[in-house]
Amino acid sequence: MGKVKELESEIPEYNSDTHRWDWELKQVVPLTPEEIAEIARRKRKADLEKRFKPLIANNVYYKKVFGSRYNLDPMGGKRFISEHDEIAEWDRDNLDDFEQKVRKLEAAKKEMDDETERNRPMLDRRNEYQKIDHLFLEALAEGGGTIIDGVEKPSEKMQAYLKLRADIKTRIPK
Repeated sequence: MGKVKELESEIPEYNSDTHRWDWELKQVVPLTPEEIAEIARRKRKADLEKRFKPLIANNVYYKKVFGSRYNLDPMGGKRFISEHDEIAEWDRDNLDDFEQKVRKLEAAKKEMDDETERNRPMLDRRNEYQKIDHLFLEALAEGGGTIIDGVEKPSEKMQAYLKLRADIKTRIPK
């Protein structure tokens, strides 16, 4: 154990992106252009894999971009091809092709997220209305209101419902 610490202390500081420690020569040597290119390729592949992993956590984005695929079986029927099987066949070492696929999936995710963001206020308003629907039903069951001198006057429950509905409209605009 003490010998390892001795060896580590003998290694000088160096930039691991451009140099490496050669154990045979016992000195820091510059990386060859091929080694630098391989390091850059591995970093790019790791970055693509990191971006790709959350995009295939479920098949929503995959189905939007690539759709469902089928094979014809010998009996003339269709056999569904799983997206996991298709992804397993992808050549992830061809980084340009793999990057294009990742970009397509990211574009689909952005499009779906934007659509969800646009529809969020309407969904929030609808959910709030559902919370007060019971008041409306109770007010209707009571008769909704009375007509006095040709003017309809809503019941107390109907007034409470209308007040809550107006409050929701001001709080959550379309």
